[in-house]
Amino acid sequence: MADHDMAISPRTPSSGRLAILAGLSLAASAIPIPFLPDRMIVQIRGAIVHDLAGRHGVSLTSEARNAFSEVSADSPMRDLFKRGLGILSKTFVKKLSPLSTFFTASAAVEVFALGHLFDRYLEQHRGSKSVRMSGDEARAVRKLIEGAVIRAFSPTLQAEQIPILPPVEDLRDEFTRWADTLLLAGANLPGYLERRLNAAFDGLIAEGGAPPA
Repeated sequence: MADHDMAISPRTPSSGRLAILAGLSLAASAIPIPFLPDRMIVQIRGAIVHDLAGRHGVSLTSEARNAFSEVSADSPMRDLFKRGLGILSKTFVKKLSPLSTFFTASAAVEVFALGHLFDRYLEQHRGSKSVRMSGDEARAVRKLIEGAVIRAFSPTLQAEQIPILPPVEDLRDEFTRWADTLLLAGANLPGYLERRLNAAFDGLIAEGGAPPA
């Protein structure tokens, strides 16, 4: 096969790859070894932004990759969760079960948001024509992404709704109906999250939050 036949275009779907990497970050967060989960998540985040930038013909400086990949001491989702519960001690919350599982899942959500919104930024919002992304631009984009994650969980956010059409005739029994509802709700969660992230991110850009061209 010729080399050009194997080339990956910027518009090649990457949602499957992103989902796998988000799942890896979830698994990494559950490893009970000090420092190792953070190191793995840094590598995963860096791989995601490197891959997406390359698909859009953009190269990342080492400073830019580090700006995207470093793990924050207090991530947006963790901060949002703690404020919502009114709990000030991160150490105290981490020791609670099953609340501690949230902190494990939050890393996967943030990895997913990073990949999804970085791709959206490159596809729709980047004003610069430079093929190289600097650390300053990367830090500005990361700040927008983290702001969008927080806004996505706001009850006042207006996001696109996908209508659910009922079947013409529902012959399921009550148990099957509820089981199907739970399964489909879980399957629809990534799409629901994407729509809310898109609305939050686009809103921040419209308010003048886009990095300078």
